[in-house]
Amino acid sequence: MITDQTMQTLTPRQQAILEFITDAVRASGMPPSVREIAAHFRIASPKGVTDHLAALERKGYLHREPGQARNIRLTHAPDAIPIVGTVAAGTPITALENHQGSVDLPELFGAADLFAVRVKGDSMRDAGILEGDLVVVKKDGRVEQNAVGVAYVNGEATVKRVRKTGAGYELIPENPAYTPLCIDDSTPDFTLAGPVVGVIRRLGR
Repeated sequence: MITDQTMQTLTPRQQAILEFITDAVRASGMPPSVREIAAHFRIASPKGVTDHLAALERKGYLHREPGQARNIRLTHAPDAIPIVGTVAAGTPITALENHQGSVDLPELFGAADLFAVRVKGDSMRDAGILEGDLVVVKKDGRVEQNAVGVAYVNGEATVKRVRKTGAGYELIPENPAYTPLCIDDSTPDFTLAGPVVGVIRRLGR
């Protein structure tokens, strides 16, 4: 929710429409059309939507560019780190990139190309990464020696400590119940996604 006190107060319907537009931009990078807003809120006439958009524009929350389709532009960009799926901290699991929401933490992690994945398994528990955590990853094919990173192996994803070896890499767990995964030229489809730059955990879960 936008809470900039320098802007004018919104009605409940204006706030709901603004949040719908913001969520659409976060999910797809594009604003919804007037017809999509009307359908979502069951507004009978497109004019009813344009009246709300005009009010949001007057109050400084968005502007509309004449002559363009999907012409809504938010004045406060919805910066977000996308959650693109689940990553294993045990046995690797199939890596399916599907958006599961977003995390608004650009000030904390900067402007780098980032994504977040949710951890499944306990192989990184001694590094403070627990099942259910979100790990924030810098999208970069390099991971410094002994840093924690996300890797893809044969189309599957895992989070481990990464160590470069003479033969390739070792993906090292931080739980003595698991053994390192050795990577060499015979390992199918190995890719480093990038280093883990942060962990997000909700307390009291």
